Amino acid sequence: MSIEIQNLSIRLEGGRMLVTDVNLRVNAGERVGLIGVSGSGKSLITRAILGTLPRTMRTEGHILVEGVDILQLSELDRAAMRGTYLAAVFQNPLAALNPVRTVEQNVALPLKLHYALSKAQRQKRVLQALERVGLSPDLASRYPSELSGGQAQRVAIAEALISSPHLLLADEPTTALDALAQKHVMDLLVSLTGEQGAGLLLVSHDFTVISKATQRCYVLHDGSVVESGVTSELLAHPQEDYTKELVAAAHQIAVKGENA
Repeated sequence: MSIEIQNLSIRLEGGRMLVTDVNLRVNAGERVGLIGVSGSGKSLITRAILGTLPRTMRTEGHILVEGVDILQLSELDRAAMRGTYLAAVFQNPLAALNPVRTVEQNVALPLKLHYALSKAQRQKRVLQALERVGLSPDLASRYPSELSGGQAQRVAIAEALISSPHLLLADEPTTALDALAQKHVMDLLVSLTGEQGAGLLLVSHDFTVISKATQRCYVLHDGSVVESGVTSELLAHPQEDYTKELVAAAHQIAVKGENA
């Protein structure tokens, strides 16, 4: 399943423009990056795709999923797409997971909402999903508060991918983790989306993260795409001053990591 964003603009109800004429495409099975500093509009684009923008915001343009403009769908139809065609992993897994549900209940939720499966069938799939993300089945009965940050993010990934979505939106999925957990999570996102043939839109402020996981990349600045292309080429030969600043920052982070 491909997704194509055409001339997407997002504005506050009062008129202030937050995102302006963004064009972006993720082909079936492709890994694409969306990079920019905090406040550049990255998360707003993610929420526009998911249909979870605040009611005080208005959208213009088109978001096409296999040719269907999902911005024209009803809220009920948009909700049906989340957890089936589309899924998301966010920056803070402990905030994304329901704290009063066990790990098993959290991961099983998309199956419970969208598929007619027995409790035994859901449990079997949950345990398989936990195993795929490298977690012991013993964690199924625990609550999110009993997990480490890395474990919680793995649970969030298991929940997002358990229903085999066509597109995974990963919004700053490693920012809250230590360096080792960051690597493990990124490796999981790449390998699991590859196994399932799912597309991946990876949102980040860090070219170091984007470079390890994506094939193409869009650079977002003040709500507009200022440069796009093959990720490796953008890193090697950035054209815009803003992209050059992001690449320089990534190189500095890499040097610090090597000297640490």
